[in-house]
Amino acid sequence: MLYDLLTREWLPVRAADERRRVGLREVFLQAHELSDIEAALPPAASGLWRVLAVIAARVTGLDDVTLSADEWLDRREEVLESGRFDPAQVGDYFERYASRFDLFDAGRPWLQDPRLRDQCAKSSGINKLVLTRPAGNNQVWFTHFTDVAAVPVPTEEAVWHLLAQLYYGPSGRCTSRTVAGRSEANSKAGPLRRSISYHPLGRTVFESLVAGIPFAPDYDHGGLDIAPWEADELPDPLRGPGRPSGIAGVLTGRFQHAILLQPSDDGNAVVDAWITWAWRDREFPDYDPYLVYQPSKQSDQDFARQADADRALWRDFDSLILDDAGDEHRRRPAVLRDAEELRGTLLETLRVRAYGFDQDGQTRDKEWTVAVTPAVLATAKDRRLANAISEMRQTAERVERHLTRALHNAWVALNDPSNGSGLPQRKDIGKGPWPARGAFRYWGAAERIFWRRVRGREVDGAAKEFLRLALQVYDEVTDSAGMRPRAKRAIELKRGYIFAARSASPGKAKEKVRSA
Repeated sequence: MLYDLLTREWLPVRAADERRRVGLREVFLQAHELSDIEAALPPAASGLWRVLAVIAARVTGLDDVTLSADEWLDRREEVLESGRFDPAQVGDYFERYASRFDLFDAGRPWLQDPRLRDQCAKSSGINKLVLTRPAGNNQVWFTHFTDVAAVPVPTEEAVWHLLAQLYYGPSGRCTSRTVAGRSEANSKAGPLRRSISYHPLGRTVFESLVAGIPFAPDYDHGGLDIAPWEADELPDPLRGPGRPSGIAGVLTGRFQHAILLQPSDDGNAVVDAWITWAWRDREFPDYDPYLVYQPSKQSDQDFARQADADRALWRDFDSLILDDAGDEHRRRPAVLRDAEELRGTLLETLRVRAYGFDQDGQTRDKEWTVAVTPAVLATAKDRRLANAISEMRQTAERVERHLTRALHNAWVALNDPSNGSGLPQRKDIGKGPWPARGAFRYWGAAERIFWRRVRGREVDGAAKEFLRLALQVYDEVTDSAGMRPRAKRAIELKRGYIFAARSASPGKAKEKVRSA
């Protein structure tokens, strides 16, 4: 094998204070000793944990869709009590599909389609594979790479970009591919594009993987429960597979891109790549177990909550512990609902890691984010407390909206020459720098208040603390206006917008701020 993912040391892991690289086989054999997998590319890490969840379900029997809820939960407890993955089961699984985990196998390279070499008139270029590189005629902004002098990518890095492209790849124009006389050059977006993904995080990789296996019977749609590396034959691009079913189908069977990597002679680098469409006119909608969903106002379909690089994780924490959170009625990820049934002490120590990728629906990538919650998932078992936490989060956001409005109005009042002259107010004055400065100061401190209260389960009285914080921030930001009487008067008058947050209910807060 040119690059065997089972034995090559490409996965960075941590065991206590020690950091090293291991192959895919060792991840499972040593999972109970490893603290975490330290991926440098968050979108790829989101994809990797889905791939690992499929394998973990296979070697534990938790992929069995015929089990009842009680049987499945009992089986999960048996696995957790064993303390590790069964080495014999791990060995049998990887032995069965050993050749399919060769990244550069001539007939079945892992998660790739070898037919692209013949079906595409030209390659896409190595820069198209790497998320941080400009490709084609795009401008060079962050990294100095061009298609004129393409630089190979080390294979251990290329694997991550392969995963990221399959899960988060763009829609629209792509390399042309011709199948049975039909030539097309466009594709749909990857199944996770624009999303934020939430994964249970235990004390070991073993705990993280077992807690992260979804309840299999929920995904029995009657189709084939099969991962790409488990299929006997490559699928027909014009017909596509049936509806993905089971854990493997939902987590690894909904890709919209076909990819092929060209290795260097020694297999230690990738020198070229083909990235194109996988299917024609086929979409595979399903509820991903690691995403938050909320109802659409335009249709009866729920949609996955999109990633927002400007929104901190704590502001969506109630979406991780409730099935009806906030005014948007967000529903927690199914895998976190299943985690609520964990017995013993694991739920008390379980955290949640979020991988977000702020993108548009086509080609623009803005920013990816990673965040981890404290070990407070057990609050989901206390519905009164969980609802109170949700109300506290909404209160914090409501106070911030009033703070922002107050700072905006104060800035306008100070910078409008017509103020106090009896002339009409000018409409061309921008919002100024104060709202952004205020939000920056407020959110960081509000997050500390939020987590302190959640950990201590002291959610009563939070509104007063957020209000005091907003008033403090307001004073700090407006202090630069000086002591002139006109400035002091305007600042004091606009301070009232903050106090108005006390009487605004969560459902009407936005309307009150807009009309203020």
